[in-house]
Order: sequence, then structure tokens, then C-alpha cells
Amino acid sequence: MNLKQIAAVGLLLLVASISQAQVTPQRMVVPRLYQQNYFYLNPAFAGAEGRREFGLNGHLNSLNGKSSSAPLSVIAHYQGYVSNENPNGIGVVAMYDQFGPYWLGKLGFTYAKRFRLGEQSSLAFGAQLAAEYMNVDLAEMTRTQERKMVGHDNDLRPDIDAGMWLKIRNFYAGGTVASILQPTYNLVENAEHEGIRELLVTAGYKFAFAPEFSLTPSVLMTKPLKGGDQEYHFGAMANAKFLTGGVTYRGQFDKVAPWTVSAGVNIKDNLQLTTSYDITKQTAGMAKPDAQVEANLRIRF
Repeated sequence: MNLKQIAAVGLLLLVASISQAQVTPQRMVVPRLYQQNYFYLNPAFAGAEGRREFGLNGHLNSLNGKSSSAPLSVIAHYQGYVSNENPNGIGVVAMYDQFGPYWLGKLGFTYAKRFRLGEQSSLAFGAQLAAEYMNVDLAEMTRTQERKMVGHDNDLRPDIDAGMWLKIRNFYAGGTVASILQPTYNLVENAEHEGIRELLVTAGYKFAFAPEFSLTPSVLMTKPLKGGDQEYHFGAMANAKFLTGGVTYRGQFDKVAPWTVSAGVNIKDNLQLTTSYDITKQTAGMAKPDAQVEANLRIRF
């Protein structure tokens, strides 16, 4: 190999490394109210509660209008009917996630195979096949740049999540490998995003003090499979008759909004409406950020 060939190969490797460095990693959206969104986070959860369920979760950046009040994310799901004769679960998840000039849409179909381990215990394995659509507003993306662009660019990609869910009476634990196909959204110039494989692990225990009084502490851990830090969410949800409330700590990785409080109503465990509100902190040299809010509706039948 002569000097020109070596230089050409070196230039190609440099260009490839630069283009790869421009790809922005795209992580999974984790709701503040993760306890109400286990089916979205883990396909093996489908049918774990033995009833049909419709769920809707919405997240806003702010309520006071100082920052964008557009939905940061909206998640909707439906789980089908399961029984002792048919313990397997099916369901569908739809999501819209907005961040800056981008928005990501997702439609996923889930199937879970459940094995009974006892009267109140089971182990399930599930998978979700999804289509994901990424869109970028080029005018918004280049608003502060010297070279302005107009129009939109978008890309459609498939993806797969797989998980397991263990339930032993009042204890539960689950694990998910998300974004197995690592979809690369081929968008113009530096707008390109790539989904990254992540591991999500959760566990919790429901302390039932009386038929209408309970406390459920839980933990959720997320981590990219290659590099990145582990992020922990520590939460607890309490139910007292038709009232429900809780608190979540995220300060290990979020210093601006380390605490989230939640409150709502739970009517006969058939209709549950929960809202959450961030407790924000002011950092040095910056104004106190707006609190992000979330609301979750679950209807079981």
C-alpha cells in the first residue's frame, strides 16, 4: 500500500469517525409515574393484573407558560383480557415524545407468555414489536445557526423490546432489554439519532395493612448496555380507601428536580387518576426551573 492509499484510508476513517460522533443517542422515555406505566416499560407485564386495562399518561414541561407547555410525552396503552384458562397477555402501546425540534412517535404490539408458579405467583416472558417514526423541524433546529434550513425531515424504523416479569404474591420484579434493534434515524446532517440498547430493572412489594390501606415501595434502574451511568428511581405509593399518594426520588442523576410528589384518586381499583409535580431546586447562577407535571389515567374492566 503506497502513501496515497494510506492517506485515503486514513481520510475515510476520519470522516467515518466524525459522522459517527454526530449521531445523537436516543434513550427511552421514563415517566415520572413509572409505577403506573409498567406495561409501557416492560412487555412481559401484559396481563399481569388479570384484567383489561386502558391507560393514558401525559407529561408537560410547565404549567405557567414561561417555558414550553407542549407535551413532552404522551403514552397510551391497552391490555387485553386474561384469565386462568388463558394467562397469556396481549396489548398495544402508542407514544408521542417531543423534545426541542424533534418528535418521536411509536406504535408497538405486545405478546406475553405467562407460566403459573402457584395460586398467586407467575413468571412471564414478553416481547414488543414496534414501528418508530422520528421527525425534525429543520427551521427550528437551525434557528440559532448561520445557515438556515426549512421544512421537515423524518425516518421510520422498526424496533423490539423484550422482558420478563415475576410475581410472587405481593412481590414483583421485572427486567427489560429495550431498543434491541438500535434503530438509526437517518436525518439530514447533524440531526441523526440512534436508539441505544438499555436495561431496565424494577422491583417492589405491596404491604397490605387492611383491605383498603396499602403501601408499595419500589425501585427502577435504567442503564445503557454500553457505557453510560445507572439511573435509579426510588418511589413509594400509598392507598387509603379512594385516595392515593406517593413520592419519588431521582436526585442520584437529576439535581434540578430530585423529588416528585404525586396524588390522586383510586375508585375501587377500577379507575385511577394520579397527578405528579416536581420539587425543583435552584442551581448556582441560574433561575429556578419550572416544575414538570404529569397525569396518569388507568381504567380497568
